[in-house]
This record gives sequence, C-alpha cells and structure tokens, in this order.
Amino acid sequence: MRRQSRPPNLSILIPGVILTLLAGAMCIWPPSLVVFLEGKVYDSFLRAAPHRQVTGAVTIVDLDEESLASMGQWPWTRYRVAHLLEKIRESGASSVGLDMVFAEPDRTSLELLSGEILRDLGVELALAGIPPEAINSDQALALTLGAGPFVLGYQFDFDAARGESCILHPLRAAVHSSGGTEGAGSLFDPPGVVCNLPALAHAAGSSGFFNVTPDSDGVLRRIPLIIRHKGLLYPNLALAVYMRSRGGDAVLETGPEGVEALRLNGTSIPLDRRGNILVNYRGRRHVFPHISAAAILDGTADPAALKGKMVMLGTTAAGLKEIRTTPLEAAQPGVEIHATVIDNLLAGDPIATPRWARGLQIVLVLLPGFFLTALLSRERAIWGLAAALPSTAGIWIGSYLLLSHRQVFLPPVIPVATLLLVFTVLTSLRYLQADREIRVRTRKLALTQDAIIQSLAALAETRHHETGGHIQRTRHYMRVLAKCLQDHPRFRHYLEDAAVELLFRLAPLHDIGKVGVRDEILLKPETLTPEEYEEMKRHTLYGSETIRLAKSFLGEDSFLEVADEIILNHHERWDGTGYPRGLQGDAIPIPGRLMAVADTYDAIISTRGYQPARPHEEAVRIMREKRGTHFDPDITDAFLEILDEFRQIAIRFSGTGVEPEPPAGF
Repeated sequence: MRRQSRPPNLSILIPGVILTLLAGAMCIWPPSLVVFLEGKVYDSFLRAAPHRQVTGAVTIVDLDEESLASMGQWPWTRYRVAHLLEKIRESGASSVGLDMVFAEPDRTSLELLSGEILRDLGVELALAGIPPEAINSDQALALTLGAGPFVLGYQFDFDAARGESCILHPLRAAVHSSGGTEGAGSLFDPPGVVCNLPALAHAAGSSGFFNVTPDSDGVLRRIPLIIRHKGLLYPNLALAVYMRSRGGDAVLETGPEGVEALRLNGTSIPLDRRGNILVNYRGRRHVFPHISAAAILDGTADPAALKGKMVMLGTTAAGLKEIRTTPLEAAQPGVEIHATVIDNLLAGDPIATPRWARGLQIVLVLLPGFFLTALLSRERAIWGLAAALPSTAGIWIGSYLLLSHRQVFLPPVIPVATLLLVFTVLTSLRYLQADREIRVRTRKLALTQDAIIQSLAALAETRHHETGGHIQRTRHYMRVLAKCLQDHPRFRHYLEDAAVELLFRLAPLHDIGKVGVRDEILLKPETLTPEEYEEMKRHTLYGSETIRLAKSFLGEDSFLEVADEIILNHHERWDGTGYPRGLQGDAIPIPGRLMAVADTYDAIISTRGYQPARPHEEAVRIMREKRGTHFDPDITDAFLEILDEFRQIAIRFSGTGVEPEPPAGF
C-alpha cells in the first residue's frame, strides 16, 4: 500500500525557513563572532593540510645571534651594511629585499660625528687618510645600493600625515576594471609614511612597504600586497623584490566590490577587496634556507647558496626580530613571512577566497537548510538527523579539501552551524509540541478517567441511601488529610503531590462493590442481622474483583493498584478487627487507612437509613476514641489537626444530607 505524504507542520516549517534566511544573511554581513570562528577553522585546516614545498628560489640572510656576537650590536654602521650588501650582490643574487628602514643619517659616520664634537667640545678631528666610507657611511651605502638589485623597505603611517620628502617607488601596474565604481579605491590609503633617506632611496631605485594587517585575534593570515597613497599604487616589499628579479607586467584587476586580483606575467594572484593576499604558509620557522650575515662578511658562506636567488635580509635575533603570530606558529619572524609571500608569488598559489565562494556559501546555507526544514516538518527527527549529519560532514570535509588541494578557502562555519541550529531548534520545537500534545491528551485522559470514576461511584450511590455529596466529601477529605501528612516521616515517601491527586481522584470508587450486594440487604432500613452484615462486608471483595478484572485486561497499573487498595482495605482496622482480611497496623495499605478515616467521619455526620446524622463535635469525639483501635494513630492526629477543614468540606458538599452544625466554641 502506498504511503501517503504527510502535510507539512507549519509551526516547524516557518521557524526553520526564518532561521535559514537569517543564516544566509550572515554570509553577506558576518558578525564578528563568525569572522573569529572562520579564522580559527582556517588555521586548523591550514595546519592539517599537506604543506606545499618551497620553490627554492628564496633565501634569507639572517642578522642572527652569531652575527651580533661577532660584529657588535645592531644597528651596525652603514658602511658595514654596505659591505654585506656588496658581498650578497657579488654572490649573484637576483634581487635583495631589506626588511629594515634607514630613516635617519648614520650617527657613526665620522663626518657627522666630527661636526657634533666640534659643536659640543670645540675640538676639530683630523679626517685625513681615513677611508671615505668611514667618513660618510650613508654615501657608501648609497653607492652600494646604486650598483645592485636592492629593494629598500619602508612603512606607511596610518595615523599621521608625514614623509612629504620621501622618495617612493610606485608599482608600474595597469588597472583593469570589470565594472563598478569601487576599483582601486577600496585599497588601504594611509596619510603618511616612514621612509628611507632620500639619497638611499634614490640610489636603490626600488622599494616596498612592509606593513602587515593582523586579524582582530592577532593572527597574521593576510598581508596587503598593494597600498594606495596619494593616488598612486605601491607594492609590498615582497612584491617589489619579486618584480626587481622577474620584471614583467603587472595588472591590477578590479570589480564592483573592489580589488579582485593582481596579474603578474600571466599568473593571477587572488586578493581581497582591500588588496590583501591570504598567505599560504609553507610551514614553521626555518622552512627557507638561512645564511648568517656574519658568515657572508667573513667569507665562510658558500657563494653558490645565493646565486640567482631572491634574498630577504632581516633578523631573527632575540630582541631585534619582529615577531608575528601565524596560523602555523605562535612566534614567527617577519623576514620569514616576507619570504613566504615571495614564494607564494613565484608558485602562484596563495589562498584564494573568490567571489563565487560567497555565492556557494549562501547556496550551502539555503539549500540544505530548506531541505532539512521541509524534512523535519513532515518526518520524525531521526530522518532529519540522517540528513543533517552527512551534510555537515560533507560541507566540512569539502571545505578542507578545497583548501588543501585547490588553495581555495570556503568558510564552512555558517553552513554547518545552520544545519546544526536548524536541526536543534526544530527538533526542540517538535519535542515541545509533542510534549504539549501529550499533556493535552493526558489531561483529557484524566478527565475521562474522572468521568468514569464518577459514573461508577454514582452507579453505586443509586443503589444505596448515600448521595453524590458523599462522593465529593470523601474525596476532598482524602486530599486535605493526605496533604497534612506529606511531611510526616512515616508517609512522606508515599504521599508525593502526584499520589495525593491520585487518591483524590480514586476516593469515589471506595464503595463500588455495593452494586453486587442484594437490595434487601443494601436498602434495609433496620439494623442488619449478623448474616446480612457478613453479606454486606463482601462489597469490598466485589469492588476489588471488579478492579482486578480491569487489571487483567489492561495489565499492572499504579492507577488500578491504588484503586484496589482503597476499595479492598477501607474497612480494615488498626487493631486487626476489620474486614475483609483482618489486616493489622502497617500491613494495611496507606490508601485504605486514609479512606477509613474519611469514610467513617462522613458516615457519622450523614443521615443513613438506620441512623440519623450526628453533629461535627460528636463525630470528632467518636473519631478520637477510635484512635489506635480503628484508625492509624498518626492519621487520626492529622485529622484532629485539620478538623475545621473537614467541617468546611462537609458544609460545602452537604448535598441532600443534613448540614452538620458547627459546635459552639469549636
């Protein structure tokens, strides 16, 4: 037989659609928490992915601890820097980037130093016979810079407009726009710059900035490759070193949202709209060859190690190095990061976040989200789980594979979070809805049970002199008596709130067995004979048999068990002289002991065929006298504590019986 399709549950469908649409909007306007989580996921993917091998075209000349120990503290005199650069040039390096800035004249130059001594001390130093590079070390450095493939570093200042006299070297790049008005205007545009001495910058003929842009969590994942300053484009130091070595053409490609890529000699380098490159780190520290500057100066370094290489001159010495936190390393020197960017440009493999990635991210949010919503609005949660788990795993694994094998980062956080959130929220709503339906059904079932109980009790009453008032009075007696005993050490284990309400509902059944007693006995106005009394006592057994018959059909149930205990035992006595089984003391079930007090009190104050109604005061006296014989002493004491409540219940539900008069002064 073909299974009919269930109609969608709108109370599940509508919240799921709203959640999915909100998640789709977050793909376009991600909150800071999402950006933070995406960064951490990116870091974990990059650490887990197989690292690309370096091209071998980049080498680092390191101002390391050994260099400082042998040549003295940094900064060195400029003529020593010139000697170092000259040796690097002679080794055949194709380009050399200096991860440092020479913003002030060298104060160790004898020309400058002699002038300060003459001004301050009035002593003129004789400079005859001293080598020219010692007299003016800046000039010596400028001559070296002019003879080699050197690229100076500088830093843009985003806080102050300064550096009006700086000589910078713009990037010779064409701008190709594919539409829109943003274009290169989306690039960083700082007002000032901290630059090299004009003579040095003019001599080098090439320079690049070494600004970096860590994310809000302090991790350096991206670096600006191009910055706009006073209407011109300027290259990052790594890009300038690459261009000095390889030359060629550069084209900046822009779109409606800003910068998209930089094309170098036919290779497209993906950039974000601000001109940042997402660095594809090769590994931890020292993944690139390091040569000590001291080894180059003293001639012990292998010249072949620099031949044809792009060289980055920087420092890893303690106290001098510029330390950055990267996805792979908590403390990585800045010179190694510049080397990594050069290697990315050479290999053409920086991490990309293309425009289509955002569109795909939105699709991965909306389609699975809507599908899961539709599924959960029709089917059980297990089907939703069966759909959500593979989808979540597929998105997560697919994102990782894109990064590790295609160098494309598709953030999986929002798509995965959408599936998990939609599943959690909608299954919770289904649970709450089902729970509400169960409570409604339970309430209806309880009402049905009450109606059946009332009907059975009323049926028994129609065969006896008692009225419906007796039913209501005894059930309310049971409730107030049980509540009074809830904190009693002997009863609190049993008389929880649910048990008290169950006793209240079942109390009217206590005499249903009377329907099995013959009319001439049940309706006899005179006192019963011993034989007739024995027959009357069997009503407890008749009622119990009725309940047990129901139990045989419905199985064991606490509801029926308590009803049986009330019906069978409400005429048992504490001293064992009751019926039908002659139980004594605690052997009598608690419901039977409670019902005995409630039923006896109401029998005393009610008119029966063979006795008139007695006042409340006399009923209390009789009940007190039967403490410890007929009734459980503790239950009798509880009754004596709440006498007024019993009297008020008797008055409220007097029915056709005689209203008991409250005794004077009671």
